[in-house]
Amino acid sequence: MPYLNIVTNKTIEDESALLAAASRTVSEATGKQETYVMVSAAHNPNMMMGGSTAPLAFLDYRALGLPAERSAFSDALCQLISERLSIPGERIYVSMTDSERQNWGWNHQTF
Repeated sequence: MPYLNIVTNKTIEDESALLAAASRTVSEATGKQETYVMVSAAHNPNMMMGGSTAPLAFLDYRALGLPAERSAFSDALCQLISERLSIPGERIYVSMTDSERQNWGWNHQTF
């Protein structure tokens, strides 16, 4: 049920490697089984932050319940992007949404 969407204005050289690393990172940082983790990544060259088009990333995380240590989770995600895409932490925003069970569907039903 955890979902992480990565959007960046930087070209992603190896999407498969980024997605695999992101899936592992989310699983390890949240304690959720990786079999339930979904990740996506997209290149959007039309992004700006602080008046600059220097490399940046926006991470949108949604799940049923958020990690207790949100700061540590944000750090893990920023480290992932910094290491994989060479984007500094000050150019990364992370949004975390705790979805209500009745608003999350899977396998033809809701949780």
